[in-house]
Amino acid sequence: MSVSGVNINELRAVGDVVDIVQTDGAVLAGTIVEDYAGTSMAIEDFGRNWAQPRRWAVALETGVLVFVDDADLTEGDDEPAVSKR
Repeated sequence: MSVSGVNINELRAVGDVVDIVQTDGAVLAGTIVEDYAGTSMAIEDFGRNWAQPRRWAVALETGVLVFVDDADLTEGDDEPAVSKR
């Protein structure tokens, strides 16, 4: 996943169906389950450059929970991922 720093995208919300585009080009479908924009600190405040926090928690159709930034997301299908199983 990418490191995008501060996220300011206000167009997405919990419950939105999204696709996650991985660095190898694979696309994974999921549903946003949490938005951590209001609770995240500035990257400089962590004192490290590894294990940076991500804005979105996304439940994939496979049942895996992943954490991603805005740059990793594209619009998904209209129906929630859990109903596609």
